[in-house]
Amino acid sequence: MVTSDYERQDGNEELWYQVFAKGHPLLAGKQRRFSLLPGNPRCKLCMAPLGGMGGWLMRLRHISRSERNPTYCNTCDGFLEAFPGGAEVPISMMMIDIRDSVGLSARNSPREFARLVGGMREDVMEILRKTDGFVLEFQGDSVFAVWPPGFVGETHASKAVTAAEEAVQRFARLNSDASNADASKVAVGMGVHTGQVFVGTVCAAAGRLNGISAFGLDVNLVARLASAASAGEALVTHSTYSSAGRDASASELRVLELKGIEGEVSAVVLGGGTAEATHQSP
Repeated sequence: MVTSDYERQDGNEELWYQVFAKGHPLLAGKQRRFSLLPGNPRCKLCMAPLGGMGGWLMRLRHISRSERNPTYCNTCDGFLEAFPGGAEVPISMMMIDIRDSVGLSARNSPREFARLVGGMREDVMEILRKTDGFVLEFQGDSVFAVWPPGFVGETHASKAVTAAEEAVQRFARLNSDASNADASKVAVGMGVHTGQVFVGTVCAAAGRLNGISAFGLDVNLVARLASAASAGEALVTHSTYSSAGRDASASELRVLELKGIEGEVSAVVLGGGTAEATHQSP
């Protein structure tokens, strides 16, 4: 699972299955309306802007950042508290993290390192906004994003692969920019996979509701994929690449042995070099 410090909650399975797998009409309507308004950051669930002009308009409607759970608006936080639980759903996921973050932090001051990590997050967020991605968690120098069918429809695998392609291109451009000093170049690796996961609310150790997380073997798989990717690469499982309607016959394929994952995993390589198929055990 992605989080180890929180306790998964069960319950309200039918409701959460509709939200993440099928799409809840009330939530979908809010997401469509709120996405048209300017302002960042946004509520992780309904997309209501919490800052900028859009945030000001939301506050006029008594919708604002939750004091208890600041990545959600007060309305959605109330929903999470009233209806804890979750459901197993098919979902497309992407994990992206910084390569050699220790070396990057050694080459830069703590303030500059924090700025670089924040810049990486902003770049990823912009790509996710364009591809309808949903940030489930920020974890230090990594981002875990999902494309729930209930939010983005049946093309969720295609949207996730498109996001990975755009991320590979964007970071390659940034790192090839002559004005970008070597010490400030941020190399990332990515993993993309579609699988069956449990998505639902989680509680912190003290029993306090903390938000939404994902659990399951497929979550571990996408994290292992990201770890196996070299700097500048995205590894997309062959099944996800095919589900996205892409032809893998002309693409580089890599066969991986991932820690904790039974059997070999075949992945399409986006970006990076042109190495032959290899066996890796990250």
